[in-house]
Amino acid sequence: MLFADRVAVVTGAAGYIGYETCKMFGESGVSVALTDVAESSVEASVSSLESLGITVRGYVIDVTDRESVVSGFSQIESDFGKIDILVNNAGVWEHRDVRGQQAMETVAEEEWRRIFAINLEGTYRCMQAALPGMVKHGYGRIVNLGSIAGVSGLPGYADYSAAKAGVIMMSKVVAMEHAKHGITVNSVSPGMIHRTPAANSGTWLGRNGQGDEVARAILFLADDDSGYITGVDIPVDGGRVLGPHGASMK
Repeated sequence: MLFADRVAVVTGAAGYIGYETCKMFGESGVSVALTDVAESSVEASVSSLESLGITVRGYVIDVTDRESVVSGFSQIESDFGKIDILVNNAGVWEHRDVRGQQAMETVAEEEWRRIFAINLEGTYRCMQAALPGMVKHGYGRIVNLGSIAGVSGLPGYADYSAAKAGVIMMSKVVAMEHAKHGITVNSVSPGMIHRTPAANSGTWLGRNGQGDEVARAILFLADDDSGYITGVDIPVDGGRVLGPHGASMK
């Protein structure tokens, strides 16, 4: 992949997908601004990446807090001189019984607001913070993390599905708004991603995905040479959204 002296900001970067993305960026020669909400997690992730020879700095940013985002991104631009790539990876979902205990009528309003504040509004705030600098420099790559729940829905997760659908559509709209500025905006929608593969995961490939497999899709969209790709969503889901798993051709 081609990255010419690029600087990438990755939010929620102490998590599984975020860390793998930072690692892959660093191995490709990209300078990385690693951000997360917990200072201890930021420090541990930075230390681990530095031990691999990766150029990385850590920042504590709470994507639900506008002042935290504005001041954090301002510091990143001051430290690195620019932001070329933004990966909005910060997100949260709660494991629930999808058989009905969290049907729409039982979702608490405070939980609904929390899911939207992190997943959708956090992405909005970070794009707002990064876009002015990208417009100024006439270049930008933004990759937002959606979910297959935002593509096909997931019973029991109306809030999460709606928030991620919003991320996907917001990415398309911002792509249209900023194409003239040399900025591409795309999304990646993971399916079942776990540290260890699991058989019978409901995917056509018969296993769960790995964090580095999502990271590869992110880096592809962030590549200098991917400048003619904008407004798309790439599912990384082992074919889970293709249709009923297990259909046979005999």
